[in-house]
Amino acid sequence: MQKFSAKNRKTAIFWHMKGKFHQKHGFTMIEIMVVIVVLGVIAGIGAPKLLGYTERVKEKADMMKLYYLRDALNRALIESEVALYQSDFVTKGDKANDNLKKLKDKLKDQYGLDLFVYELRPDFYTNIQENHSTINSGSEMSKIVGTSGVWYDALRDAGFDGVADILADRNKGGNNYKKDTDTYYSVEYKQGSATYYRTYPKKQLFMSNLLNHGKGAGLDKITKQKGNNTNYRLTLRVQWTGGNESSHSVEVALLPAQAKIRDNGTKKGGALMSDNGVCFSTYGDIGCAAFEY
Repeated sequence: MQKFSAKNRKTAIFWHMKGKFHQKHGFTMIEIMVVIVVLGVIAGIGAPKLLGYTERVKEKADMMKLYYLRDALNRALIESEVALYQSDFVTKGDKANDNLKKLKDKLKDQYGLDLFVYELRPDFYTNIQENHSTINSGSEMSKIVGTSGVWYDALRDAGFDGVADILADRNKGGNNYKKDTDTYYSVEYKQGSATYYRTYPKKQLFMSNLLNHGKGAGLDKITKQKGNNTNYRLTLRVQWTGGNESSHSVEVALLPAQAKIRDNGTKKGGALMSDNGVCFSTYGDIGCAAFEY
């Protein structure tokens, strides 16, 4: 057996280890392809879930704005039980008494009081209107907002600044709403030979894709407009909690045409529910239990 001195053994070990450290270990093309495929599968599974989660968070934030509006109105009711009846619409003019009766009836009704129309298109700006023939034809209830007072202040306090001003200007008549203001945009567009204006807040009203672009399918069921492939319209409505004026509190919801904010019999509502399960009613999930696409 060959013998090595201590010095020679150290030298042999050094060169042996150096040789091992300098050996090259690379990935084969097959290994690289397998890694790419696995990463692709993970991304394909994870990305949609992440996007769905992000959209749900945005929808939850949008839903909270309905609670802010409800709470703003309820704070006014704490100060005065008749706060919601202190609008010029029901206190001034020849039709004040008739308008007050309409307001009281609407707040108790299972369909609720329609405060404004929220119109969406996948390819265009959203639109705030006081009424529309397909959803609340001839309604004057948005006039309770006026230019000041409980309803106007509640909308602004809840982040619906531009909405309050749009309703005020649209209800003045004439061309008041056909130009930009400090709080909202007014965009002209033509449909055939007719010219229309879409009015929407400068401060973004909602965050979610659903409430900015609408749904890509089933629009005729949302709007009750057969053959409609572009717009769908929702109304923001208010109701005494449980339809009972003595509750001294209100509930708020976004609803499609002909839907009830709270059915007198079933106690269920037909408010908008997203594909992610977010219910746009301050009644909670029961407020969307009767929602139909």
